[in-house]
Amino acid sequence: MFVTGIVKSYGTSDDPVFTETIRQAEIAIENNILPERIYQGSSGSYFVKNPAGKTVGVFKPKDEEPYGRFNPKWTKWMHKLCCPCCFGRACLIPNQGYLSEAGASLVDQKLQLNIVPKTKVVKLVSPTFNYPRIARGKSHVKHAINDHFPNVGRHFHRLGLKPKIGSFQVFVEGYKDAEYWLRQMELEPLSPYLQEQFRLQFERLVILDYIIRNTDRGNDNWLIKYTSPNITITQTPTPPAQSPPYSGDTEMQDATEW
Repeated sequence: MFVTGIVKSYGTSDDPVFTETIRQAEIAIENNILPERIYQGSSGSYFVKNPAGKTVGVFKPKDEEPYGRFNPKWTKWMHKLCCPCCFGRACLIPNQGYLSEAGASLVDQKLQLNIVPKTKVVKLVSPTFNYPRIARGKSHVKHAINDHFPNVGRHFHRLGLKPKIGSFQVFVEGYKDAEYWLRQMELEPLSPYLQEQFRLQFERLVILDYIIRNTDRGNDNWLIKYTSPNITITQTPTPPAQSPPYSGDTEMQDATEW
């Protein structure tokens, strides 16, 4: 194993729960429980797990953003290469999406909207991230030198891969894309009370997007958690009708008596 996990967070000294989450992520990586790439979307993002193998967060490296240098999704690379004059949006600063993720969480906390999972900026390293081949080769050579010549290897600044800076968002369970639930609501409309609650939550999302100037909101990048109410209907069971005793001279008058 040529890479060890390193997690470094910023501004988490006052947040012991988040600090413990990333500490567990560090332990998991050191024990070869590595982050897994999320294949949806247009950038490199990863499910990060704890030592028990449970997903605890989503990490989005800065250099793997949609137009980042090491984005593993080739569609955006082709977009930038073939249409350099019209890719992206003028209002966005390239490779700053991870700050926007953390900023949205901060604004959400300050306004007490409670609609954004806690997100902070961290540094994390894993061999499953998209590193260039030369970086992996250098790491391999350094480890080989350190194994055979420890006195030389101890002078290296770093043996493993360079940690990547990015946003780490706490994973939320039981949520699905809005696209899914909106279709379900068309088939099974909500009660008036739930419709009002949903409207209030959605208005909070609109307010947040307006404040942070988010121009990339679609039904595939906001989540809904909805648990259908379990309605149990009980009633006194009706005893089955008793058939009259059969008599050989009884004549069937109607087919329903069969």
